[in-house]
Amino acid sequence: MKLSKERTLLLGQYKENLKQLISSILSNHIWRNKLFLATVVVPTALSMLYFGAIASDVYITESKFVVRSPQKSSPLSIGDVFGKIGFSKSDDDSYSVRDYITSRDALSTLNQEIKIKDIYSQSSIDVFNRYPGLKFWDNSLERFHGYYQEHIGVQVDGSSSISTLTVRAYTAEDAAKINQRLVDMSEALVNRLNERARQDLIKTANSEVSIAKNKLETSSQELTKLRSQKTNHEPEKQVSKLQSLALERDFADKQLATALASLEQARTEALRKQLYIERVVQASQPDKAMEPRRIKGIFTTFILGLIAWGVLSLMISGIKEHHA
Repeated sequence: MKLSKERTLLLGQYKENLKQLISSILSNHIWRNKLFLATVVVPTALSMLYFGAIASDVYITESKFVVRSPQKSSPLSIGDVFGKIGFSKSDDDSYSVRDYITSRDALSTLNQEIKIKDIYSQSSIDVFNRYPGLKFWDNSLERFHGYYQEHIGVQVDGSSSISTLTVRAYTAEDAAKINQRLVDMSEALVNRLNERARQDLIKTANSEVSIAKNKLETSSQELTKLRSQKTNHEPEKQVSKLQSLALERDFADKQLATALASLEQARTEALRKQLYIERVVQASQPDKAMEPRRIKGIFTTFILGLIAWGVLSLMISGIKEHHA
């Protein structure tokens, strides 16, 4: 794996720092303490080797979006930025989108469209970070889903309902591509939810309209047929039947009008309940790796080693005094 010029310079600096540390240890005769070597020197040296020469650069992209729906005509809360533009937040659906992004369904779609599994399995990624890494024998989709969730995260702000999608990848292009595709897939999911909700709302109303139309047509046909018949027998009975059919037709006509009104109301309700994804911040291609924090990692290893060395030294001294 070829090292960049920046990483080569960092590695040289780490080596110099390590030499100075070893020189200081040797001059103070602390090196004779095997415990110090085991808890401080060796872990720090390995940390400098890993962060300086092995660890791959990690590029991070963020995008922000909000799931919202057309707002009812109701008083607006002060400071509600979405209310000012005629839309209300949709908290529950924000969490639904979050769950979808981290789901196996989203992972499967990404794998089919952009080969995300291959992206995270490139040989240019260090063995500790690439998939399947050290557990090369376990290449299952179940394990990759866990790996995927470690690199893809969604945080939903409870107060504003703004979702922040964070993607970690080992090239800037891959990070931006995965982030953008996930937002597109989220929009497609919302559109599918809208269509399903619209069909559910309108299906029953359409059925009622069809029933009312059939009743009106039947009663109108029977009334027309009866009026066209000429008979001199039992005229009072015929008049009574005509009146009955006329009432049925009027009732069917009113029923159809009610069903049509319900259908229009269902269509309005479907529009009112439609969801939208509004992109607040677009995913952009990062120009600098944000992780790993190499200096911090080495320094943390050194400090933790000193703490471990101090604690263990005290414990050993206590044990020796106890047995003396």
